[in-house]
Amino acid sequence: MQSGETHVELKALRHHGWSVSDLAREYGLSRDTVRRELASEHPRSYPERAKPTALTEAQLVHIERRLVVCPNIRGTDLHAELRNEYGYDGSYPAFQRHLRLIRPAQVIDPEIRFETGAGLQTQVDWAKLGLWRLGEQMVELSAMVAILGCSRAPAIRFAADQTRATSLERVLRCLVDLGGLTRECLSDRDPAFCIGATSDGSAILAPEWVDLCTVLGVVPRACRPYRAKTKGKVERMIRELKESFLPWLSHQLLPPRPALADYDALARRWIQEVVLKRRHRTTKRVVGEAWLDERLQLRAIPERVLAKYTAQLPVVPLAMAADRGQRRLGDVVQLRMLSDYDQVAR
Repeated sequence: MQSGETHVELKALRHHGWSVSDLAREYGLSRDTVRRELASEHPRSYPERAKPTALTEAQLVHIERRLVVCPNIRGTDLHAELRNEYGYDGSYPAFQRHLRLIRPAQVIDPEIRFETGAGLQTQVDWAKLGLWRLGEQMVELSAMVAILGCSRAPAIRFAADQTRATSLERVLRCLVDLGGLTRECLSDRDPAFCIGATSDGSAILAPEWVDLCTVLGVVPRACRPYRAKTKGKVERMIRELKESFLPWLSHQLLPPRPALADYDALARRWIQEVVLKRRHRTTKRVVGEAWLDERLQLRAIPERVLAKYTAQLPVVPLAMAADRGQRRLGDVVQLRMLSDYDQVAR
């Protein structure tokens, strides 16, 4: 089908003596197309092709509603919702072409990840998730995210604060969910794990964190300053938590007065239904299958350690911030270099 302008120009040039071959070369058309245009009184049109993967009005409304509530929801999750709830039978690439017209693709900085062997490293970090209902109140919820560096199996535990005591207890819970201990545990320089740095930039680890790692037989490590992507695997999982889990969570029916245990249970369900079933694009393995293999390399957590640290967790009212004593925790401590603890796992 040619534009009306091209149709008029072809007829005008033909009238001035241009041959069919000349017109075909000039406009990049086949000679048969030129002949058909010259024989037609008006620009030719073709019937609209069938679009078997086109979105219905109800499907479009669902997508727009989900994007309003969760602007960063992943396309794979939207595609799964359409297939399960609206009977959409188009492939994901076909759906993605429609989604690009509704939500332009986001430009994301590249990340560099380093592969580690089975049972070698666990990465941990806090993720801030915004206001969510907890009991009768709206509370700023956080999630402790841990991920095994080899299999990419994650664990998620929610909390209403990020104090050091809470951080250690939530890390322990995540390690239990993952099935055991790796040789080392990598964190960023969050105050829960680090209290400062030496003049050469080495991390000064919090004594409570070091003591826990010593009891567990784990080497604590901290990222280099301003290099959070050193722990890119857990950073990637945190991004997925916000882009995939939170939209998924907003689609679930929550209890009238949800507790932290309810959010933990929903996170475990999401991991089972979504994360463990997919094939990881870097490792090329199904995450759940790789996790079963890596669990054979993990060491069990002694029950006495788990009981000790969970029993010491202070109960802080939701409407109450950390007191001055908690904020001063770790201000005056013995300096401990990160390199001093490499011998723990030997």
